[in-house]
Amino acid sequence: MNERIERLREELERARQRKAEADQRVKNCETRLKEAENNQFIAEMRKLDLRPEEVARILQKALEERQAEAAAEIFAMKTPAADSYEDEESEVLEDEEI
Repeated sequence: MNERIERLREELERARQRKAEADQRVKNCETRLKEAENNQFIAEMRKLDLRPEEVARILQKALEERQAEAAAEIFAMKTPAADSYEDEESEVLEDEEI
């Protein structure tokens, strides 16, 4: 078989192997980072002397507040301002006077 093709196939196989090794290193780094973040979170909760139930309650309340704020923002964006109603009324009155 053609030597060039054989070398390219070998190079491709080596590149695939290096990619697999790099992917595994990335996965290991992600795992170690997540473990470190979890340990830090647990340490902070212990500093505050919070039980898991208390943490869950605090997080649930924070989530509910965030959702309420988001809903209020959406409602505020969809509700026309009072000024626009007044402007529309004055335009109608002006049209009727003519």
